[in-house]
Amino acid sequence: MLPLLLSTAPGFFQEWAASWADNIGGIILVVIGMVLIVIEMIIPGFGAAGISGGIALIAGLAIGSSSFTGAMFSLLIVLVLLALIAIIIFRSALRGKLSRSRVVLNTSIDSGSTELFDEDIRKLAGKTGRTLTALRPSGIAEIGGKRVDVVSEAEFIGKGEDIVVESIDGMKVLVKRA
Repeated sequence: MLPLLLSTAPGFFQEWAASWADNIGGIILVVIGMVLIVIEMIIPGFGAAGISGGIALIAGLAIGSSSFTGAMFSLLIVLVLLALIAIIIFRSALRGKLSRSRVVLNTSIDSGSTELFDEDIRKLAGKTGRTLTALRPSGIAEIGGKRVDVVSEAEFIGKGEDIVVESIDGMKVLVKRA
């Protein structure tokens, strides 16, 4: 089997190369498809670039290949190239090079940038306030002159009712009727 494959290989490669050399449209579609798939690897999204790239890739292979065998060989080459590109992209992401690029958002929110600090919330324990919205079980209340997101313990508390802070669990303020 192998000698038969090797004896037909030069003719196959010449036919394969000739079918692609005469078809610039197929080459353009394959290149566009590969670029869109690489974009999908880099930029997170819902798959529009990847799906469009796959369609362009399949169309380019169908247009550019003169036989099914040639199309499968071309697909193999494209998949190997995409796998190498994926390895490079994911390797650079793991090493942090991608995180320093302009594509990735590097800002973060720390506790100091929020309106209420952790210490401020801890000071609310035991204080009373008034609901600004109905608590079903979560809503907004005014406690100590500040608007605070609060949660009641599975009970409905109407708007404008007096409440008392029962406990603090992280950034979660648990309240009950006063």
